[in-house]
Amino acid sequence: MGTDKKPGSIVHLGAGALSGVTSCVLLQPFDLIKTRLQQSQIQQAHNGLGTISTTVRSVVAADGVRGLWRGTLPSLIRNAPGTSLYFYFLNHTRHFCLAAEQRFTGDQARTQLSPSSNMVIGASSRAFAGFLLMPGTILKVHFESSLYKYAGIAGALKVIWRQGGVRGFFVGAVPTAIRDAPYAGLYLLLYEAIKNQERAMAQRRNVLLPETTVTMVAGVAAGLAASYLTQPFDMVKTRMQLRPLEYTSVVQSFAKIYNEETFRGFFRGISLRVLRKGVQASLVFTLYEWVLRSSTRRSETSSPT
Repeated sequence: MGTDKKPGSIVHLGAGALSGVTSCVLLQPFDLIKTRLQQSQIQQAHNGLGTISTTVRSVVAADGVRGLWRGTLPSLIRNAPGTSLYFYFLNHTRHFCLAAEQRFTGDQARTQLSPSSNMVIGASSRAFAGFLLMPGTILKVHFESSLYKYAGIAGALKVIWRQGGVRGFFVGAVPTAIRDAPYAGLYLLLYEAIKNQERAMAQRRNVLLPETTVTMVAGVAAGLAASYLTQPFDMVKTRMQLRPLEYTSVVQSFAKIYNEETFRGFFRGISLRVLRKGVQASLVFTLYEWVLRSSTRRSETSSPT
């Protein structure tokens, strides 16, 4: 593929938005139940599948099946532009790092980034996009929780502003960055490594492996692994955003959760987050790369020979 055939920035933004919207709508119930499980302390005896099923029944009994999609609009406000910006930054940072590696190694034919570069660009792109969209994250978590009852987006914005001013829209920004940056870095590193292994294995066995299958398998595997490793930060972030008066800093929140709920408290809702992250990451990257491949094929077809 020649460099002149590469999709432009608008295509990357559009592909990111499409994948973000699709995954957000399909997987919102997982996020809502995870937030409900994390918002309060639950007795150890009610851990696991029983707690998840009880929470689902409680939501459906109170708000119907539609209640499982509570907070979808704030999620869209955050995830559509967030995913779009992430892939935009990822694309530009990837080109910059690749050019730097080519100059450093003297290998102008180099087409793949090193694992360390994948980790750095994944982490930095996610952290930057996440910070810019932090107000959307606050809205999303508040709407998913049962601790707040807002009449609409405008009402929620007024309440958050009245209670915390500008700072109220950035509560939990540090643990969010600490969670998202390592997650995205680990994810991209594992995602690219697993894709390369799949392709190499298929080539050795002389098997034609569809690119969609390659990206889906790599996305799920990388998403599952990265989610497990960053789960404690997700718990701290949620508690700080829902109960800012009780959970006042990252260190204090870690200590409070550990002292009151032991180490297991950090992994409340882990099964939902891991399942959702694995599926979401696979869906997002598969759709994103499919759009890029489709755009490239159309460009090549329409170009004069």
